[in-house]
Amino acid sequence: MALEDTFRAGLSAIITAHGGVTVGYRGESATGLLVLQDKQTTNDEWGQGGTTGYTVRVPSDEISEPERGGQIVVDGQQVYVLGCRTSGGVRVLMCSETQPVEGV
Repeated sequence: MALEDTFRAGLSAIITAHGGVTVGYRGESATGLLVLQDKQTTNDEWGQGGTTGYTVRVPSDEISEPERGGQIVVDGQQVYVLGCRTSGGVRVLMCSETQPVEGV
């Protein structure tokens, strides 16, 4: 068994034991593991605002690598990709419900 297959099997076992989230990207769908949900608060002239960030792990053979700022759906919620890292057959997606600002 290849090392990537071993990591994917481990991710699948964790999802089976603890539950997962549905991740969709351009017609592809996978069950992933939500490992972080980070609610951030910012003050502005109308009170408090903020965003929620997510880190989700999915099998790399089930979801293509999304571009930065691309839209994916995590458990029915559209989010924007802030970063993507792939290692050992697992794709780690860092996402935010607020669209990132490009270029400065």
